[in-house]
Amino acid sequence: MRHTQVLVAEPVRILRTGVVNLLRRESDFEVLEAGSLTEIEEVTVAHSPSIALIDLDLPPAGAIPAVTWLDRECSTLTIVWSSRPTREAVLAAIRAGARGYLHKEISRQGLVRALRGITEGEAPLARDLAALMIDGLHGQEQRATAQQRMATLSSREREVLRLVATGARNREIAGDLAISEFTVKRHVQNILQKLGLSSRREAGDFYRAAFGGETLREAVGQSA
Repeated sequence: MRHTQVLVAEPVRILRTGVVNLLRRESDFEVLEAGSLTEIEEVTVAHSPSIALIDLDLPPAGAIPAVTWLDRECSTLTIVWSSRPTREAVLAAIRAGARGYLHKEISRQGLVRALRGITEGEAPLARDLAALMIDGLHGQEQRATAQQRMATLSSREREVLRLVATGARNREIAGDLAISEFTVKRHVQNILQKLGLSSRREAGDFYRAAFGGETLREAVGQSA
């Protein structure tokens, strides 16, 4: 019988041992184990496993470096898994080369089925995350569209829009940019007209759609 080598990369030893023992009950699996990126590299160089099941929070810097390394250095198929994932972390892992994501509450039968299926070209993805990932992809498309529309604004108008998105009023914007309130008002009118918006609130929402919460927080810090 042909055996499939599976590497279980899990930092919590008791959980890793349980998963390894579970998979070793299956006659078609040969199971390897690791608890860190360094151990993954050592085991992979020595054995070249067909599949790697990697904890999303693998030390020292999460699963992304491990997925990236495996995707670059060998043909190992990777699946990430976690108990409390974020959509962003899973999307990042898949962009790095992971073939799928599983929740750690998956049943034994589900885990075995997913590991066997990945060698047949299947891409396992926990149902509770599928909708969130689709939303995430839609969000990326919306940001790309919003950033294209932003290109119609002048550099000064983009500065004004950034400050509008923080909730700053015309007088505050005028002080920050060393221009008159009349000039700020004119810029705001031009921004709304160019972007097809009807209010400052819509302008702020547009900015967040274009750049996301992190950029908005940076803008708040800059205007404080």
